[in-house]
Amino acid sequence: MTDLDSGAVADHPIDAATARRYVAGQLGLFLLTLAHALLTWPLAETAALFVGGAVVAFALEAPAIRAGLFTHSLRPQIVGVPVSILLAWPAVVYLAVRAASLVVDGPLAVAGTAAVLATLVDAVIEPRAVAAGAWAYADVIPGPRLCGVPWWNAAGWLVVVFVTALLPAAV
Repeated sequence: MTDLDSGAVADHPIDAATARRYVAGQLGLFLLTLAHALLTWPLAETAALFVGGAVVAFALEAPAIRAGLFTHSLRPQIVGVPVSILLAWPAVVYLAVRAASLVVDGPLAVAGTAAVLATLVDAVIEPRAVAAGAWAYADVIPGPRLCGVPWWNAAGWLVVVFVTALLPAAV
């Protein structure tokens, strides 16, 4: 699979059955975490994290894809961003925020801890997704890679989860 504009190339395209499992898993994660949030959190905080999180994910993924940093193979997409990614992002952040709030107090401490937790989760998921062909990274930014995942992916996760995790405290 190749995206001629970006130079990002997967070693192999994701097969249809694996793609369906990825999308179903992301959708399931979203539905379960949203249901949990609606039952246990104020509506304003839930909306801030889930709606705001999807907006943040889109606002950062779309330009990064346009810049040629990576491409996605999962469908359906909005401007190159898989809808399932927009749903999975706030779900992962929600779980990290809830776990962080069990061990630290205050919005900044929770956001910082959640950023580390979610980035560690991504460090496990990301290489498998790249190997499966769900997405691919271009060699646009130099530096080390771990199992095909560039260093700047983890840096991005830390920063973006931190910002997203602060959204509920802002309402």
